[in-house]
Amino acid sequence: MRLKPLGWLPSIILFLFSASLLWTFLYCFPPAYKSATGKPYLIGYLIGWVSAMFLVFLASLLAYRIDGHPITKDAFIMRYRLNKMGRNDWGWTLAMIVVSVGFLAALSFTSTLMKSIPLFSPPSLYPPDLVDPAKNLTQGVLFEMPLRGKWWLIIVYFIGWFLNVVGEEFWYRGWMLPRQEVAVGKYAWIVNGLMFNFQHIYMPWNLLAMLPGSLFVSYAVQRRGKTWMSIIWHGLVNVSLLIFIIQGVAG
Repeated sequence: MRLKPLGWLPSIILFLFSASLLWTFLYCFPPAYKSATGKPYLIGYLIGWVSAMFLVFLASLLAYRIDGHPITKDAFIMRYRLNKMGRNDWGWTLAMIVVSVGFLAALSFTSTLMKSIPLFSPPSLYPPDLVDPAKNLTQGVLFEMPLRGKWWLIIVYFIGWFLNVVGEEFWYRGWMLPRQEVAVGKYAWIVNGLMFNFQHIYMPWNLLAMLPGSLFVSYAVQRRGKTWMSIIWHGLVNVSLLIFIIQGVAG
């Protein structure tokens, strides 16, 4: 089936949908939930995060069906570019990890500067280990909540991690990027990378540090035509907190 173009205007509309969704569930809901219940911040965060990621994952699947594609494994693999990875694809995936993590570390000073600007500073109820995990993580505690013995946390966080990784990559790189290529051509990765980066408006102090990595990931996926690359990249970059929770729960 011939892909329909997804130009700047519809891309902006879709960006506003996903960005406002994440801003509501991750920026507004957890502090409000903590204030209303007095429970540890992690509880409200998990409710908001898993809910938001489920909606993004659902949107990525509904978009495929709304486009009129057949519900078959082969058709889905072809449309979302989930073909087998080759040796060069693995090399590009490694480069994606190095570039995104490297720039995030190199540009960490921009996060510090942006936190000092009221418009980009974290809400007062944000726990320190959410604002800056690298400096403020305490073994066995996450977002004000002791982890030891709470095995259900591993299951809930794993569900959120899966929905986050697969949902966002199906949505941005699987469904959107091929259609943006039809509309914008070789510069589609710029549109896609900007959208993916600035949907993280719920942590606005990190937007500049994340930008080079976001752009490079979209560029690499467009160049190689493999969504698995960004799924693997996203999963590995985000897995550290899951490992931290497993270690904390096990004690």
